[in-house]
Amino acid sequence: MVLGRQYAATSLMDSSHAGELAAAGVTKDYDAFVRGWVGTGGDYPVGVIHFAPSVDARNIELFDRAFDTLKMFADNGIMYGTVIRGFGKEWEQPASAILTDMWQPAVKPSVRKQLKKQPEAKAIRQKTNHQQER
Repeated sequence: MVLGRQYAATSLMDSSHAGELAAAGVTKDYDAFVRGWVGTGGDYPVGVIHFAPSVDARNIELFDRAFDTLKMFADNGIMYGTVIRGFGKEWEQPASAILTDMWQPAVKPSVRKQLKKQPEAKAIRQKTNHQQER
């Protein structure tokens, strides 16, 4: 997947992914790439993954690559309520509608909690008897 850049609201945005494709060294077969953007904010508090151009289910090859992209995002922690835009027949749908094994919200423990769960390695001292036997 080639991800586009977005500039500040007062700046111009790239009108296509041509700049990103060129920066990645792609010189042909532009339509062979799954393209889009990801982000959070506004109406998307747990995130949005937007495919641009939209991925039509009738284009089996592109649809399969886009689905693999969604699985990659799922493996890396997208939430079940992350909105997927431009995928299949629906304009917007939650990730859980596509990836049906995501019914429960993903709860990732913080690094601090993970570290607390790990037992600290304690140095084991061998007891020595410094007294002489009589």
